[in-house]
Amino acid sequence: MKYIFLFFQLFLFKFIAVANVKPNAIFSNNMVLQRNMPIPIWGTANDNEKIEVQFNGQKHEVVTKNGNWKIYLNPMKESSLPLTMTIKGEENKVTITNILIGEVWLCAGQSNMEWALFKTNGGDEAVSNSTNSLLRIFNVPHNPQMMKVEEIKSKWDLSEPKTTKNISAVGYYFLSKLQKELNVPVGFINASYGGTIIEAWLSKEVLKLQPNKDKYMDIDIMKRQYDSICLKAKPLIEAYEKAKDSAKQINQPPPPRPQGVPLEFKSTTTLYNGEIYPLIPYAIRGIAWYQGESNAYPQRAYTYAQLLSSLIHSWRKDWRRDDLPFIVIQLSGDAKKVQEKPVEVSGKSLLKEAQFKVVQSTPNTVLVTTSDCGELDVHYREKRLVGERVCNAALALAYLQKLEFTGPLYQSHKIEDAKISISFTHANNGLSIKSDSSKPLNLYGFAIAGEDKKFYEADAIIEGNKVVVSSKNVAKPIAVRYAWADFSFKWNLFNTEGYPASTFRTDDWELN
Repeated sequence: MKYIFLFFQLFLFKFIAVANVKPNAIFSNNMVLQRNMPIPIWGTANDNEKIEVQFNGQKHEVVTKNGNWKIYLNPMKESSLPLTMTIKGEENKVTITNILIGEVWLCAGQSNMEWALFKTNGGDEAVSNSTNSLLRIFNVPHNPQMMKVEEIKSKWDLSEPKTTKNISAVGYYFLSKLQKELNVPVGFINASYGGTIIEAWLSKEVLKLQPNKDKYMDIDIMKRQYDSICLKAKPLIEAYEKAKDSAKQINQPPPPRPQGVPLEFKSTTTLYNGEIYPLIPYAIRGIAWYQGESNAYPQRAYTYAQLLSSLIHSWRKDWRRDDLPFIVIQLSGDAKKVQEKPVEVSGKSLLKEAQFKVVQSTPNTVLVTTSDCGELDVHYREKRLVGERVCNAALALAYLQKLEFTGPLYQSHKIEDAKISISFTHANNGLSIKSDSSKPLNLYGFAIAGEDKKFYEADAIIEGNKVVVSSKNVAKPIAVRYAWADFSFKWNLFNTEGYPASTFRTDDWELN
């Protein structure tokens, strides 16, 4: 019996020691691979094991090093016909089926990117009509991690009602429209998590290099702060966990989370570690980024420009694509009350200004304006319009189609006597006032100031692709601001293509 037991142990050890060849979890049935560029395929196996990958007439071999392997497929044209990939090691073979080749986009950000399709205006109809065999979805589950992880526990799904109901509405409207416009397969990778700061989506190494630092850029400080909150709430947390267990035992839904019980730690670096790093270097065409609400506070927004710029540059470095197309979706704005003063202390305006300035200074990026979609609730429901604008932005940026995709963006200004003339880009065909009535309206949202830095509501008129601003209260104007508040239903400067103007200011005065 002793020798039999020893033999069994040796056999079991040998069985455990053999690591079958395994592709990274992102390579699953139903996936879409990016056309017209080299495609990395990677995974794990025994050290020094010979791996063979066959796909679409290509055959590649590699020897595993330190338990990891990677090959690059040669660029391929699009294919709507289902293809099969085989990955063969010395101990086993993996077969991945129903693969298409087309366009792949990553959509990332916080709650307005995550907001479920069925919760939007027209969402139920969109869900019921979402069956599309040429649109595939890889949904990254919430996965905040203190350290970088190599894999995500998810798989590619077909676009159909059961998989689209809770998917990102902005991402779905964007990529379902893109699929129809390009008439090629499209892969939609969704990595979004509500209530997250931009620092959560940046690596620890990148945050260490920031010129203006605060506590939100230090994961150790933020984790200690979180642990302290959890310690103080321990009795409440234990009672909540006990209530959840009791509900589970009698097959009842869990009770609502009591106020004071903290959510999981999803702060600095954790989303980069758990949701972005595992995707690298899956071949993608571009990225749509929609985040900022959690940074849109007057005392916080001043660092956003450097952080967004770092995010774009560092993700491009991760994917080894200096020209990786990057679409920034500007905040729509929200508030408990609408704008009452000519200009207001507004973290959202500061953040929207930062988004605008980063796009201005960063090649191969575009800004999508959304101020006309906002509501008093931060989670506005008009997501279709935003998704379709993102699609147009992608068509212009990544596919070089000549079409408009954003609203008037401040370019320059000129002071003439008691007036200031504002020039805009994305206004080649002229500017317009958007109105829901037949009555002519004045432009709303412009404010003007003189040397005393006191702003007054301005009289503003459109002259071609310019706006001329003045006020009887300001004899010698030197600065103009537009839409400088958290929110208003009245902002009404658009281009003739129907896109709203971005928040802007001509001054650089310190904001109190």
